[in-house]
Amino acid sequence: MLSNCLNFQFDVQGKPVNGFCMQIQDDFHETYAVIVDGYHSFCVWLDASATWRTSRHTSVEPTILAQILNKLSTSKQLA
Repeated sequence: MLSNCLNFQFDVQGKPVNGFCMQIQDDFHETYAVIVDGYHSFCVWLDASATWRTSRHTSVEPTILAQILNKLSTSKQLA
């Protein structure tokens, strides 16, 4: 589990991406609010099969989403 907040900063195709993930209360899944500069916020969660899911209207590019999920997964493993 993350301490409470995970800041991230990386480049995708030369474009800087900044934001953070914050764990939110959910009785059924491990859920995070994701805030990315220049995009609408969205949620990601781990379902019962340990697969990452995203909210319906997630509008970030797939490469950005993959980087965020990778950072969340890595942080979970280090905790």
